[in-house]
Amino acid sequence: MKILIVNPPRVDGYPVVREERYEHKDVGSVYPPLNLLYIASALEKAGYKPFFIDANGFDIKFTELTTKIDEIKPDVLIIRCGFDTQKEDLQVLKYAKEKWNTITVLRNKIIGDVDWLKKTVLQENPFVDIFINYEPDAVVVDLIKHLETYGLDNLEKVKGISFLKEGKMITTPPAVIEKNLDNLPFPAYHLLPSLNVYHTGVLNPPFATIITSRGCPFQCSFCAYSNMGFRFRSPESVIEELKWLKKTTGLKSVLFFDDLIGLQKGNFEKICELMIKENLKLKWVACTRANLLNEEMLKLMKKAGCVEIPIGIESGSEKILKMTNKGISLDDIRKAAKLLHKVGILFYGMAIIGLPGETRETIEETIKFIKEIDPFYTQFCFATPFPNTEIYRYYKEHNFLLTEDWSKYSPLAPVPVIRTEALSAEELMELRNYMYRKLVLRPAYLLKKIRPFNWNWNIKGFIKIMAIIWRIFKHKMLR
Repeated sequence: MKILIVNPPRVDGYPVVREERYEHKDVGSVYPPLNLLYIASALEKAGYKPFFIDANGFDIKFTELTTKIDEIKPDVLIIRCGFDTQKEDLQVLKYAKEKWNTITVLRNKIIGDVDWLKKTVLQENPFVDIFINYEPDAVVVDLIKHLETYGLDNLEKVKGISFLKEGKMITTPPAVIEKNLDNLPFPAYHLLPSLNVYHTGVLNPPFATIITSRGCPFQCSFCAYSNMGFRFRSPESVIEELKWLKKTTGLKSVLFFDDLIGLQKGNFEKICELMIKENLKLKWVACTRANLLNEEMLKLMKKAGCVEIPIGIESGSEKILKMTNKGISLDDIRKAAKLLHKVGILFYGMAIIGLPGETRETIEETIKFIKEIDPFYTQFCFATPFPNTEIYRYYKEHNFLLTEDWSKYSPLAPVPVIRTEALSAEELMELRNYMYRKLVLRPAYLLKKIRPFNWNWNIKGFIKIMAIIWRIFKHKMLR
């Protein structure tokens, strides 16, 4: 059986991240398709030899991709789709179904969490045969074994999927996910031509993403990936993967693509200790919550190669923070910011505009707070109520949801899909531009970023600032 795994092409020129914790268009970064690589390694472990195409990473256009599909003539084609790129991504499955009668398999976490939405996707796209509901590497081997024997008959026997039967959506019992992440094979990075096309704003190729844990137990009302439980890998397993990547790909930089690090006390510290011991000399970034950091941990991270930590600020209004159910206070963020400045790790702030209760006054509170904690950079995103979130219900019930055109549902989009009781969409757009001008483009802030005698750094910084200015005034997607 020929199995083809495809990361679909870029959309409107933008790279797309299609993962279990991030499913929309991006700006300025290109990530490896980690989740699809885990699917591939699960199949390899079971004895299959899947074909793999990362059209997004290598910027393969749709017409070129169809040529590659024609060369393979797959029996089964597996993709993930972005939430805001469903229409474009699904064309890959449509082409394979119509040309080669391929069995088509789809995964998107947000859609998978919402039965009415999943049913709509299946009904409106009859060329989609099977939707995977759980972590795909927990489902795909049993699914392929079933398809080899029965084809699309008796799909009720396969756990963790949904499909249409006589117009009715059938959802099978949950699949059993792997509790011990050390038992998972390393993602099949060897199926990629190279890691040289992947990067972020601060991490250069050869670049990879890896996980040290899966899930997040917290219940932030705005998050499409909250309350997922939590499992972690042993430090030894993580280090073996890093050593393997460095040896086989020349790896130089890494994004730890966990929802958060530091939840399992001592585990990430041990990873850092082993990175130092093994002299891996990697630059890396990891995301976490402000209240999970301490000075000793940060010093160890710095020594192990950490160059930046993104932290969710969300809002400078204590009232709004409490309404999001985030479980973090402004003082928690103040403390984390102070420690990051002291240790010398770049502090990347992430704020949300338009959360429930947002007013011009709370916007000013956020500006004041960000000036106080002084991140190296702050990203301002509009609140995006994905339909599996608590805030979706809030905006829907209060008639503050302006559209359900999912192609507009990207946090980096230049136009909000919501309003608040006090602020229209136009006012939210005006205020986001105002926040960038007051915070990121103020002369005092920019002058502090200059590094004497490091003109490479200064020139790159100037180019990035000019790009931000251009994107603001052209109403483009902006990180």
